[in-house]
Amino acid sequence: MALVMLGTLFLVKQKKAGRQQWPMLSFNDLVRALKHLLPRRQLTAEELADIISKRHYLRRKAKESHARKSQVARE
Repeated sequence: MALVMLGTLFLVKQKKAGRQQWPMLSFNDLVRALKHLLPRRQLTAEELADIISKRHYLRRKAKESHARKSQVARE
């Protein structure tokens, strides 16, 4: 929670600092700018495959859970 609040404080300060030059500057604008400006570590093919596999596993578990809850509600 503290990290979220610090991140929000950073965005508020950046928005306030850019208000003169960009009056319509939004948090979304700032987040998009940071995505382009900050360096990112490149993933290997194995890391990407692992991320996708984990996401598929979690989605499958969520669908199974939803199906179980729907069946219990019908009974």
